[in-house]
Amino acid sequence: MKRVSSPGASSGQNGFVLVVCLLLLALLVVVGTAGMMQVSTGLKISGNYKGSRQAFYAAEGGLDYAVARLDQALRSLTPNLTFSSPAMSGFTFSQFSVAANGSMYQQVLASGPFSGLTAFCSNYDVTSGVVGSDNAAATIVSTVRNVLIPLFQFGIFYEQDLEILPGANMTFAGGRIHSNQDIYLNPDGSATLSIDSMITTAGDLFHARKDRTDTERTVRIKDGDDQYQTMTIDSDDGSWVTESQTLWDGRVQTEDHGIPELALPLSTADPREILSTGEGSMYSKAGLRIINGVATDKDGNVVSLEYTDSDGNTVTPISTSTFYDQREGATVTVTNVNVEMLMENTSAMASLNDPPEGGDAGILYVSSSSNAVRLTGGEDIPSTGFTVATDRPLYIQGNYNLDNDPAAVVADAVTVLSGSWIDSHSTWNLDNRVASDTTVNTAIMGGNKNTTGSQYSGGVENFIRFLEKWSGRTLNYSGSLVCLWESAQATGNWSYGSYYTAPTRNWSYGIDPSRLPPGTPRVRMLEEVSWKQVQPGQE
Repeated sequence: MKRVSSPGASSGQNGFVLVVCLLLLALLVVVGTAGMMQVSTGLKISGNYKGSRQAFYAAEGGLDYAVARLDQALRSLTPNLTFSSPAMSGFTFSQFSVAANGSMYQQVLASGPFSGLTAFCSNYDVTSGVVGSDNAAATIVSTVRNVLIPLFQFGIFYEQDLEILPGANMTFAGGRIHSNQDIYLNPDGSATLSIDSMITTAGDLFHARKDRTDTERTVRIKDGDDQYQTMTIDSDDGSWVTESQTLWDGRVQTEDHGIPELALPLSTADPREILSTGEGSMYSKAGLRIINGVATDKDGNVVSLEYTDSDGNTVTPISTSTFYDQREGATVTVTNVNVEMLMENTSAMASLNDPPEGGDAGILYVSSSSNAVRLTGGEDIPSTGFTVATDRPLYIQGNYNLDNDPAAVVADAVTVLSGSWIDSHSTWNLDNRVASDTTVNTAIMGGNKNTTGSQYSGGVENFIRFLEKWSGRTLNYSGSLVCLWESAQATGNWSYGSYYTAPTRNWSYGIDPSRLPPGTPRVRMLEEVSWKQVQPGQE
């Protein structure tokens, strides 16, 4: 029999298939819509994240800009802390400010390359908040600390390149050594240079001379266990950062270790400003000023320097004389200040110990139209402290400050004349200008002649200048050696053997940080104390 299909059955099957297809289509639409919504949500999340990160980086950039501006402003004696926000495409600064946080405080630095030094600190809050064109926002707040370190806590401090290249064995012990530029260490001939101090430089450290190519000679630097380690690497070595840390236990650090420059806060970039008569100068801090032989107090009132001694003699601590400086190749006229006689003048001492606001008792400023200033009779100084500053070259004759009371001299350049010096012999040949053993205890801030080409500066070993035959004689020196400028007036080049021969150098750091010399200048750096991102609503 022939089988015939039923029309009703076919229609039912077709309807079922249609329903299934519609259900599948609806499911695909739901799945597709959900997928598109998920993609859209992901894109929004991704966009929001990207926007928030961009806002964060913009705020961080604003913070770095503000800190840099603050660092620059604090180099001035009268800093202006009102800064305009930087221009940044796509972002507007909702907050941008720098504000002092509390008053200045004194503390011993507990960490970092200058740990252990006493500093005067001020905190500043820096805020940087931005809003992007997509309304993404970020705010960052940082607290930074301005650190002012009294300069005479360093055994040796140089603003420019520091060179220690002695021709005889030399040891420097005690205070730290720092340069704002490069350091060169390499004794001459068979000499050995031994350093017991920490060394930091904002530049590089070289086991070499600056003035010529030479063989590397013996340099020894003590490690953290107080043991000498011979210098076999320097900044030219690719593994310098890690190997120097291993060799000296972090007691030798350079720019590569993050050492910053330490600068004087002055109204100009020239550190010689401290020798002038303007704001922040030693003159502005001095209670007694002697200009061209006339003494005045802080208010400009004339102070009589003459007095009558116990024998009825009229005495004045100021005089004028001349002698020949063979390094300068010129006759110099000096204003002599006899410290012993000055101390017997009650009027002068009263003015010396009554400084202007912001000054310290015990600061004497001397200047004249003559060439230089000379200190004599200085075996004893005021026990509470005595600082002599001048814009001229300065000579110290004979023993100075034998009790090692707080003392400093600040000058264009500083020369030590032994107790055997005689002015009338200054033109004689070297064999007739023989020095005697001499002791000088004072911080010295002065200038040098920088190395230029093959013309050597004389280095730290000749930062204190000499004009006599010191062979077989000893200069006992204790203090702090600070070179912040190139001499503007004492400009004769260093050379050896013609106008002097070197003493036995018994040199060390000799400043009591708790009794610093009057008017001790301070150098500064800026460091971050804390950092945080502020969430919306927490401002």
